[in-house]
Amino acid sequence: MIKRLLWLALLPMGAQAADDFARQWPLQLSQPDAGAYRVPLDASVYAAAHWRDLRDVRVLDADGKPVASAVYAAAMPLSAPLRTVELSWFALPVSAATADDDLNVVVERDGGGKVLSIRNSVARAGEAGSADPVWLVDLDKDAGKLRALQVDWADPSATLDLGYRLEGSDDLRGWQVLDPQVRLVQLNNQGRALRNTTIKVESGLRYLRLVPLQRHGAPALRGLRGEMADMVDAGDWQWQVLQAQSGGNARDGYLYTLKGRLPVQRLDVVMPANSAVSWTVSSRDLDRTGADGQTPHWQTLTQGWNAWNLSEGGQQQRSAPLETSGTVTDREWRLQAEPGSEPAQAPELRLGYRPGSVMFLTQGRAPYLLVAGSANVGQAQAALDPMLDALRARNGQQWQPVAASLGAQAQRAGDAAYQPAQTPRDWKNLVLWAVLVLGALVVAGFALSLIRSGQAGKQ
Repeated sequence: MIKRLLWLALLPMGAQAADDFARQWPLQLSQPDAGAYRVPLDASVYAAAHWRDLRDVRVLDADGKPVASAVYAAAMPLSAPLRTVELSWFALPVSAATADDDLNVVVERDGGGKVLSIRNSVARAGEAGSADPVWLVDLDKDAGKLRALQVDWADPSATLDLGYRLEGSDDLRGWQVLDPQVRLVQLNNQGRALRNTTIKVESGLRYLRLVPLQRHGAPALRGLRGEMADMVDAGDWQWQVLQAQSGGNARDGYLYTLKGRLPVQRLDVVMPANSAVSWTVSSRDLDRTGADGQTPHWQTLTQGWNAWNLSEGGQQQRSAPLETSGTVTDREWRLQAEPGSEPAQAPELRLGYRPGSVMFLTQGRAPYLLVAGSANVGQAQAALDPMLDALRARNGQQWQPVAASLGAQAQRAGDAAYQPAQTPRDWKNLVLWAVLVLGALVVAGFALSLIRSGQAGKQ
């Protein structure tokens, strides 16, 4: 009996369902022999997914086993080839970068922050030729695009080994160190040259400055050039048009419900002809609750957004869509009109997004399935980003895996996949405790029988 209970305790006491995902799509490969594929996602995949980060979107082989894949919930703009531009730069005395006063006392700017002139330049400070200057760079509208600075010396044959501290600022007041020691080297020997005149930059700050770490040694500067990385918008925007729910009003808000957590990055309101309304836009979802821990919390995305529609001469002109400050994946939306600009009727709300994609490797046997929708999956995606980064560095930033597409959607486990799995009862411990109790009872019974037999022998 005890051996049988021990054997039962070692058996797996629970079985996992074969179909853990709600929906599935067959994948159609554009080339049969590629090792990696990219599948753009459509609205039906977002509608089926349970998690915001699409962790429950996977690719399975013909045997139902997951293959190495990575999910990108929203498309990212691609980098265009680097372009080189001449930068606006100014020379400052070292004292301007080391004094306690900020640079507003020496820099003249226009209303947009563009540096126009330096009032106490190196020459006026009386330090020209006696100390290496500080170089100040204004990136203006190219802030955030700079990837490298190229230093162009006036004398390309000069021998130098110089150190600089790279700093950045957004207002010319507070400066932060981006690189404590940058080395600029230019050596010539017997017709051979060794040059390092490029400075890597990873910063979105508008103003940069190079502060010399030595007092003397820098030759005259001819110019500074920047390597800029522009982002290319592929233009593959998709739009979801939503109608307001009944019962709403302009003051309390018109409510809209989105099917699925789409990565929304643009907003648009379709207004009646010859109307203008200032809107407050909010969103919420069930997984983000307020202070009570139960009611979903509205987060305000924008206030005072003016949307208008003008009809003139048979032609209509409309306000441009609004870019959100980030990706919004909420499913419930609200439009509230500001006082004095209530519309006559509820407008249409248009939500724009750029579809994400799934990258996967052809492991296992074809055909492959994309599955989505499960409340019981963990974050177990393959780390494909290093491989993709290396391939883009080798083949160009525009490189993408071979395209694959989604076939017709079909039900897999259905709504049951969205139900959180119940915590399995720990049968193994229960059985082991039962074995221990039973063993103790057996030992106690054996001891009791020995005591009784001893007493009977004495009599």
